Amino acid sequence: MGSFSLAFAATAALSLQQVVAGRGPPDADWHWHKGPDSEKPSVSVASTWPFALDVCKFGGAVHNSAVLVGGTNNSASPVAAFTSGQFADTQGQVAWDSVNSQVVRVTVNTSSSFVGARFSSDAADRFYGVWEYPWDDQLDNAGIEFELKGVGDSEGVNWANARAPFFFSNAGYGVYADTLQMGSYNFSVPGTAEFIFNTSSLAYYVILPDRPGDLKSILSAYAELSSTIEMPPDSGYGPTFWSDNFEEDFHGSVSNAQENYYDVINHLYYNQIRATSMFADRPYGTGNYSYGNFDFDPVYYPTPENFIQNLSDWGFDFQVWVANRAFLDTELYNASLANGWLFPGIDGEVFRGPALNLSIPEAYEYFKQHLSYFPSVGVKGYKIDRGEEGEMPVFEQNVQMGLFIQLCYETMVEKWGESNFFDFARSVVDRSRSKTNVWNGDAHSNYTGFAYSVTSGIRSGLMGFSTWSSDTGGYIREEEDPAEDLWARWMWFSTFSPVYEIPIGTNHTPWYPPYTSDLVEVLKESANMHHDLFPYIKSYTYQAHKTGIPVMRAAFLEAPYDEKTFDMTDAYYFGSELFVAPIITAENQRSVYFPEGTKHLEYFNKSFVFEGGSSASVEMDVHYIPAYVRAGAIVPRGDIYQGNNKWTKDWKPELTIELYPSKEVPWSSFVYYNGDTKQEVPITMKTSHYSGQVDVDYGPVGIGGKIVLFAKNGVHNATLHAGGGSASFNEVESLFDD
Repeated sequence: MGSFSLAFAATAALSLQQVVAGRGPPDADWHWHKGPDSEKPSVSVASTWPFALDVCKFGGAVHNSAVLVGGTNNSASPVAAFTSGQFADTQGQVAWDSVNSQVVRVTVNTSSSFVGARFSSDAADRFYGVWEYPWDDQLDNAGIEFELKGVGDSEGVNWANARAPFFFSNAGYGVYADTLQMGSYNFSVPGTAEFIFNTSSLAYYVILPDRPGDLKSILSAYAELSSTIEMPPDSGYGPTFWSDNFEEDFHGSVSNAQENYYDVINHLYYNQIRATSMFADRPYGTGNYSYGNFDFDPVYYPTPENFIQNLSDWGFDFQVWVANRAFLDTELYNASLANGWLFPGIDGEVFRGPALNLSIPEAYEYFKQHLSYFPSVGVKGYKIDRGEEGEMPVFEQNVQMGLFIQLCYETMVEKWGESNFFDFARSVVDRSRSKTNVWNGDAHSNYTGFAYSVTSGIRSGLMGFSTWSSDTGGYIREEEDPAEDLWARWMWFSTFSPVYEIPIGTNHTPWYPPYTSDLVEVLKESANMHHDLFPYIKSYTYQAHKTGIPVMRAAFLEAPYDEKTFDMTDAYYFGSELFVAPIITAENQRSVYFPEGTKHLEYFNKSFVFEGGSSASVEMDVHYIPAYVRAGAIVPRGDIYQGNNKWTKDWKPELTIELYPSKEVPWSSFVYYNGDTKQEVPITMKTSHYSGQVDVDYGPVGIGGKIVLFAKNGVHNATLHAGGGSASFNEVESLFDD
């Protein structure tokens, strides 16, 4: 193997009979039923040149128009006809079989160095997945050809590098290539998707929905083949506060980094702003670039173990920055150089931190043993950085990042156990989602960076990376960035993100000039609401853990019959009940399109209802975000995790179940996750079309509190019992009904 270049010859698109026979409203007559020919997909094979497969189900066909092999990635070409599974030129074999009712596996073995495949469909079809980075702020990959590697310096967001060898089409099928070898994807020809990998043996899977139009089931089938996220600890959802450099920007009597953290804790306490964790970005240790000696600098962290214990006592978990980089003259560099663990050809005297080859068992064990110092002194997670900036050969990126994420995970899980620490990485590939969470890299602190971050969050979910965050306000900042209005808007976006994390310090802290008290108020409102949504977010995170269906959802996952949702880059469903449309410009207003199939109620003031399929111009100041709740929704909220709330005397958890009944939705449900018992608890609501009576039933939610029903004729309340129960409300006048 060597350097990997990208060059594809354009090919003409072939037609595809869509798996989904047509698209229409939810009540369309699909004529679908389980039967002998719908239990497993069938495969038909072309015996003439070029070799091709049609995977059929529900009366449609996915056209795998070519299997590609070659000596280089730009010379790979369709294989010829075959006999009994062998290529006509005897260079290899193709085999295929139905794995289950949704999945067909295709296996290619050849003497050539590169293997790939081409899929052809209607020219208007869209392809989603592969990269977190939103090319040209697109949700799909139209016109894109690029390698399966870190994207690098780019518009809006640098190093938004979560990626996976998986794509799916709005036509109703997905394709997963089960490999971490370097590869390329090409979507530059309308209606054609093509991939090539640097391997002589490749298995790829064609995934069909379990019923027509159900794109979520494609994501679930992919997750079953690949991996799902691990449940984060309660502290992992945030808000998480951090600084690019806690060793500077001191205020008042602060004289070192430890005291700088305490200054943040004090301001959060006195302003009663909820938070759950902090982390130390580099610098924090001794050595070149403050990393590689596996320690804390005693000048800035004079008592690290006591300091970390103090953070814990005040309700904060603590993480530190790490990377597979050996900076010159550090312990990590010297040991790696002496043992031949560094990738050759990368001069540590010139380049800032060559990487260790973690495929060498001794290098892996050394790194793991020394990195274990951090959990031994109380650290509960890593911010895993770099891995795609030239510190290793490009073709090693995916394998090496997987190994480093695994190494980091092992040091933590051996100390704390599963789901009791929070690792998050910017460079992560496919199966590593089970070992780390994701942040979207270095967003630009402007409205372009904000817009790209919203889209990258949606795209991450489409690849199964559900526990995702962005640097609130952006990371790449000019002297005056972030502007107060931008930061406020981004804070609200983080409220409705799976994880809320926010960089402060280095002359950019909300409660210090040049910012006003109004921004501190927005921070409090948004951070505290994110904390209050914890029961809702955690329940959907558990669904992502089980099924691969993300918390932050492209609108078309909830409204697949509405063609307009397939191009929505700046609005999304947060779970199934809430629809969010951040204001991503310097204006106080935006146009919002509401997906077909349901009505939406403005969530904050509960004054306006919008019909599905309609558009509206909405105006909101920086103390709100356009957020909407669906008719018939059940939304669990409440203060169920204490975190840093030391200002409430005799604090105890309390859960609130919000109800939004509609006569047009006679029955609805929510699956609540009880974190204490680690069990799913059903909550159901029945609404009578005639009498307006609303009945709610629920299982053992584990925490007491209240049930709150919102209606035109007032807010109705009932007691919520920890062990389960029911409640009835009479003569309810729904907010959604005329």
